[in-house]
Amino acid sequence: MNPATAKPPGEYCRGGKNPLLLLKIVSLIAAFIAVIAYSLPGQIRGQAYTVFREFSRVGILLRTYDMNSLESRHFVVRYRPGDAKYAGLVLEAAERFYKPVTRRYQAAPKTKIPVIIYPTGSELNASFGWSASESAMGVYWAGTIRVLSPAAWTADKDSSQVRDTFINSGPMAHELTHLAVDYATKGNCPRWLTEGLAQYEEYRLTGFRFDTLPPEIKDFYPLTSLDRDFDNMTDQSLAYFESLSAVEYIITEYGEGALDQMLASLGRGATLDGALEDALNVDLTKFEHNWHQWLGNMSKAVSRG
Repeated sequence: MNPATAKPPGEYCRGGKNPLLLLKIVSLIAAFIAVIAYSLPGQIRGQAYTVFREFSRVGILLRTYDMNSLESRHFVVRYRPGDAKYAGLVLEAAERFYKPVTRRYQAAPKTKIPVIIYPTGSELNASFGWSASESAMGVYWAGTIRVLSPAAWTADKDSSQVRDTFINSGPMAHELTHLAVDYATKGNCPRWLTEGLAQYEEYRLTGFRFDTLPPEIKDFYPLTSLDRDFDNMTDQSLAYFESLSAVEYIITEYGEGALDQMLASLGRGATLDGALEDALNVDLTKFEHNWHQWLGNMSKAVSRG
C-alpha cells in the first residue's frame, strides 16, 4: 500500500458511478420475493422474508455506493462529507448497543449492518417516500438502519455534550432492537410488539423513555389496529404508550422467559394468537382484557400515590 494514498483504518470513499444494472437486478428480485412472500405459509414465509431482507440490505449498499464509508466489525456507516465528524459517533453508538441487544434476543446478522446517515429530515423521509411532516430520528427497515445526522437535532454545541446526547437520547438502541427482533422472528412480529420492545430496551440501556402513564385513558387502540395502522393513529403518544405497557405487562406477569417463548413461536411462523397461546396460554382477546385490567390497577395505584 502506498502511504501517500492510504486511508485511515476502516475508512474509505467509493468513487465512480453506482452499479445501476446490479441495483436494478437486486431491486427486481427483492420486489418479486416481497410479492409472493405474504401468500406463503408461516414458516416458509419467514424463510422468504429472510431472503428478501438480504436482497434489500444489498440494495441499500448499492444505492449508497458513492457515499463515504466507515466500517467496524458489525457495521457499515455511510455518510456524506458534511457528516464526517459525526460518522465515528454513530458507529460508536451502534457498537455500544450491538452486543447487549443481540445477545438479549439471540439474534445477530451474519453480515455487516448498513447504517445510513441523512443530513436532513427531508432526505431521510424522501428515502422512504414519506411526507416532509414526518420527524423520525431513526428508522429500521429490512436489515438497514437509517438515522438523522446528530447535527440536525442536537442543540448542544460542545462535542462531549453532542456525544452524550446522541448515545443516551439518540435512536441507536431503539433501532437495533427493531433489527434484533426482526431477525429473531423472521419478520413475523406485530408492530405494537416490536415498538414496545424497542422502547423497553431503550429505557433499560439508556434510561430514556417517552411519557409514562397518562393520567386517564378512556379508549385504547385495539392491538390489531396498532399492528395494521400504527403510524396513522391520531394519538401517537398513546400508541407508543400502549406498546410499551403491553410489553411491560408480559414481562411483569409472565417473565422474560415467556416473552422469549412468544418471539420463538413467531419466528417459527405462528400467528399472534398462536404465539400468545403457546407462551402465555391466552388468546389475543383474553390478553387485551387482562392487560387493560392490569393497567387500570397500575393507574389506580399511581393515583393513590
